[in-house]
Amino acid sequence: MSTDRSFLIKAGSRAVLLLHGFAGTTEDVRELGEYLAENGYTVYAPNYRGHGEEPAIFLKTTPDMWYEDATAGYKYLQDQGYHEIAIVGAAMGGVFALKMAETFAPKAIAPLCANVNRKMRYIPVENYLLKSMRKDGIAEQDAQVMLTNYAPEIGKMADARSEFYKTVASEIERIEVPTMIGQGCRDEEISADDANYIFKNIHSDDKQLCFYAGSGHDITNDCEKDILGEDLVYFLDDLMWLEQEVM
Repeated sequence: MSTDRSFLIKAGSRAVLLLHGFAGTTEDVRELGEYLAENGYTVYAPNYRGHGEEPAIFLKTTPDMWYEDATAGYKYLQDQGYHEIAIVGAAMGGVFALKMAETFAPKAIAPLCANVNRKMRYIPVENYLLKSMRKDGIAEQDAQVMLTNYAPEIGKMADARSEFYKTVASEIERIEVPTMIGQGCRDEEISADDANYIFKNIHSDDKQLCFYAGSGHDITNDCEKDILGEDLVYFLDDLMWLEQEVM
């Protein structure tokens, strides 16, 4: 039976939707969520369908389904009485934050190591699955056999993910909300130029670009995670929030 790994930490009238990355889970952003809550922000982190599950289940899901889960999280916070919501997203979660800024009206967004560029480059789906299977103790030879058997599904997911990202990139000029872009300079998955692309092409007057010299793609858990957390809180605190009572 699938386990819902989503979490909610109530800590104040200001809300943050916290989005994890591709093939990860909310555990990847839990420490950041707890830090934001310690600084007065209510945090909700939805876990996308299929993420954290075995490959057979994961490969039956799609980027559109994951994005639906992200937007459902935004609506969940609204239903809880939060009318101003910032979105912080890591990796693919950052791509979702950008797309939501194109179609919703969040208070602000903070895409972190988000792969949005017209020239898409990212680690293949197979690599994520192999890493997951190793973590589960599956022998290398057995894992390679499984990857071969899943080849059609893997190809379909890779194509769908690429098209989703390209669509977000093509509409990025529509973004006008305050934006903090975070990027690890040692990112092993995407080029740091992606952060420059986002910064140059969004139309927000309130935008900032933060590079983290020692951090890789898993920026929320890397060596500069504390600095990142401080920067995010400073960015969020500087916004003009409406003081509201939440039921």
